[in-house]
Amino acid sequence: MICAKPSMWTAGGTLAEVIAFLSGLDYAARFADPEGETLDDESPRLLLNWLTSEFSLPGTAANSNWIPGLLNRYATEDAALAAMQEFAASLPPEVDKRFAIPPRE
Repeated sequence: MICAKPSMWTAGGTLAEVIAFLSGLDYAARFADPEGETLDDESPRLLLNWLTSEFSLPGTAANSNWIPGLLNRYATEDAALAAMQEFAASLPPEVDKRFAIPPRE
């Protein structure tokens, strides 16, 4: 949903803002559970893993090549966001594509 309507979730709807938003969600999720439970199978983490596997170069920070790599492959931000949305839609049905941090008990 974030990739489909980026300006609804970010200030300007840019590719960089969407990636920053997803990274922030993932970071918050990793520290939301005081027991240290990770959410490796949630859609933001899986999407970030895809970006890392497709667009990171060895010896560089994982996210330093995502945007140039996406734009090199897809030419425009809209096409890159559509590719990210397509990847998210291809995730197995058991993956919740609506991100939610589990409530504390």
